Order: sequence, then C-alpha cells, then structure tokens
Amino acid sequence: MNKKKTDLMSVLKYIGFIAIAFIIGFPHIELARYSIPGADDFSCANAVSIYRENHNVLASALAYTRDVYQTWQGTYTGEIIMGLEPSVRESFTGIRIILVASVILFVASLLFLVYTICTRFFGLTSGKSWAVGLLTEFIAFNISLTGELFSWYTGAAVYLFPLIGMFFCLGFSIRSYFDRKVIYAVLASVFGIIGAGGSLEVVGFGCAFYLVLLVVYALGIKNIRANIKRVLFLTIPFVLTVAGALFNTAAPGNFKRHDAMEASGFGVVPSFTSSAYNLITHIGGLITAYLLPLVLMIVLLICLLSVSKTVLSGKGFIGILAGAVFVSMVTIFPVILGYGSYNIDAYVSSTRIIYTFDLVIAICLIVSVCAFSFFIKGYLKRNNIDVKEQAVKSVVLISAIVLLFSGEAFKNYNNGMSMKIIDDLKNERMQIASSQMTDMYRKIDEAEDGTDVILQEPVLPGTVLYIPLYIDYPEYFANLEVADYYNVNSFSLYWY
Repeated sequence: MNKKKTDLMSVLKYIGFIAIAFIIGFPHIELARYSIPGADDFSCANAVSIYRENHNVLASALAYTRDVYQTWQGTYTGEIIMGLEPSVRESFTGIRIILVASVILFVASLLFLVYTICTRFFGLTSGKSWAVGLLTEFIAFNISLTGELFSWYTGAAVYLFPLIGMFFCLGFSIRSYFDRKVIYAVLASVFGIIGAGGSLEVVGFGCAFYLVLLVVYALGIKNIRANIKRVLFLTIPFVLTVAGALFNTAAPGNFKRHDAMEASGFGVVPSFTSSAYNLITHIGGLITAYLLPLVLMIVLLICLLSVSKTVLSGKGFIGILAGAVFVSMVTIFPVILGYGSYNIDAYVSSTRIIYTFDLVIAICLIVSVCAFSFFIKGYLKRNNIDVKEQAVKSVVLISAIVLLFSGEAFKNYNNGMSMKIIDDLKNERMQIASSQMTDMYRKIDEAEDGTDVILQEPVLPGTVLYIPLYIDYPEYFANLEVADYYNVNSFSLYWY
C-alpha cells in the first residue's frame, strides 16, 4: 500500500473514532442545549453585578472570586468561571453555549487521558487505545445522574471544568515523563492549577492520581541522577497542583462557611472507614446496575490481544490496584469528612458528588483491568501458553458469567443516562420542562419592578434535566435570588 493511501486510511480512521465519540456524547450535548439557570446561577449573577459597574468582565470575575475566597469557599477556578456570568435572561443562550462546550471538552480531556495511559504506560497501539478511550467515554455518560454537571452552570463551573483540567493535567504529565518535552510539563502545570481550583472531591482525585504516578515512576527509575530531567518534568507540575490544592483548602471562606452551616463532620478515622464502606457499595452498584462489567471484559480482551510487549509482575499489578483503591478513597474522603455521613447516597443530596465518585471508580477499574491483563499476559508467556487462544476462551466464559449475574444487558443499558436523556427527548419531557421554566422566568422579568410576583405553574414532567427548586415561600433562598435578579420585591411559586 502506497504512502498516500496509508495516510488517507489513517485520516479516515481518526475521523471514524471522532464520529463515534460524538455519537456517544450527543445525548449530553442535547441535555446541555435545554439547560436552564437556577439557584447559585442567580446568586452569583447578583453578586457579580456589583463589581460590573466599575470593572470589565474579567476584572469583575476576579474581584468576585477574591471575595468568595475570603467569605465562602476556596474553589477559585469555579468562582472565576461563575464570575464570568453569561446572561441568564430569556433565551439563556450564553449558559447553554458554555455547557455544550463543557461536554465537548469533557470528552476530549477524558479521551486524551485514557489514550495517553494506554499508549505511553501500557504500550497499546493507537487504534486499541482509542477503543479503550471510547469505552471509557461510554461508561462516563452512562452511570449515575449527570444533570447537575452537564445541565447546570454552577455544577459545571465548580466540578466539571476543574475535572477537565485534572484530566488534561494527568495526561500531559504522563507525556512529559515519556516524551521528555518541556511544553508537556508546562501544560500539565497550567491544567493542574486549573483543576486544583475546583471542588475538593475533584482536587482529591487529581492529587491522589498524580501521587500514584509519582510513586510508580519513582520505583521504576533505578538511577535518579541520570533521569533528573524526567523526574523534574513529573514533580514540578505535581508540586504546583498540590500548591493550588492547598491554596483552595486554606481559604478563609471554607472555615467561615463551615461555622455558618454548623456542619459537624467526622474525625479522620471514621471518615476513612466510611470512605471504604462507600467505595465497596458503589463498586457493587456500578457492577450490577450498568454495563460496566461488559465494558471491563471488552477492555480485558483488547489488552490481552494487543501486540504490546508490556508485562507486569505480581507486585506491579498489586501496586496499581492499591493505587486505584487509594485514588477512589481520597476522592470521596473530603465529602465524608465535611458532611459527616456514613452513606453519601442516603445523606448527600448532590448528585454531582455521587456522579464524580462513580466516574473516578469506573476509570480506576478500567485502568486496573488493563494492568491485570498485562499481568496475565506475562504469566501466560512465562508458562509458554498461547495468550490469544486463552484470552478468547477466558473472556467469552467470564462475559457469559458477568451477563448472567449482572442482569439483562439491555435493561442495564436503559439504566444509563444516555437512554434516559433519549427517552426524555422522545417523549418531549425535557423540552416541556425547559420551555415551561423559561416562560416562568420571562413572566418574572416582565413584571413591574418592586412588585410581589406570585405565579401558578403546572407541575413539571419528570426529567433528568437539572431543575431548580422554587416554592411558595418567598423567603426561600432561591426565590430571594430570583427576585433580586429580576428587580421584583418577592417571588412565590405555586405548583398545581
């Protein structure tokens, strides 16, 4: 085959991979397109309006972030994004554009991280690495409830964009180590600082994952002096990421918020125990309620049938498995410590917290399966056993067992968010809910300034779209923020 034809086939292959990635993410793009503002979106807009009088957009966002850092919380990246405050009036176009962009960036960053791990760390070919990445994307969009991250501006600002930053940071840090390019270390540092400015759950994930990378590579370097450049490329971004995390954690606002909310929390030991309990229960839920077991089997088969010469010893595999458990535990630990809850599903109402935890677990399981496959390949080769033949037999058998005990495959697929979004769109529940809420905001906007606005609206259809809560009590914080934003004296909402 001549070079031009080979290049064309390569381009077509990548176009195909990108098309599949778009198809997998398309339901969530639609979810973002129907998003509506609520709660913190309005409170932020009200606060930022004070700074807008004498500053440009960026300066006012930074001034807002400074005050939030001093009085409420240290999530500087999230607050800067919130402070940019796209218009929340009428069409909500600004918010929807940013949320659609967040879905695309999320896909790009996740694929980038998984692709980098597969090619650099495990030595998979480009095509197989893309396959593992697309499977990871599929699971990422089909677990838990995603509405608070992908259809709520505040959720995206504080959780999703910092998570995107962490994915890029970790991907570039791995590339800087293997490829020895300064630009990758610089980009890892920049994205690490961005990621460290999000929710402490996201920060915990990123720092823990990075620490595991450091340990793995440190153990693999026999001569530190001869590899000082590689060590620096990995450690400098890590130090800057941790510095950002400490800056986030040390915010005076965190302590003031804690006192104001009178949160009791747990001690360190009970929080650690509770984190382990939640990890076990969530792994069980992911394995039984979704198609994750089947995805893990496909990943195992891809790795076993690869031409990669990577092999892992028993100690290496156990080390990576321990790292996966460590990363998952550290991800949920700040939530447990702050909320003082043994069971986040029962006592933590924020689905964005639960989704982030489940996503991290799914990623760690996929990486662990990749590691397990190369441990098995090494064992089979040492015993002169045909790897491909045993791989096919084992995966077919295990897949049958998994499907038998995890329930019906199609039923599990319907449990995923993508199908729930498609079902919402098909039955127009999402469109009706979005249109009705948009119309309600228009009525408030058209009311005379300084009046008491009392609205009666039909109960919204059930939908996975993020829907803000408003009630018939005008002093409720969300009602107050909406009233302030639209310059009315009060706002009450009665559902019928």
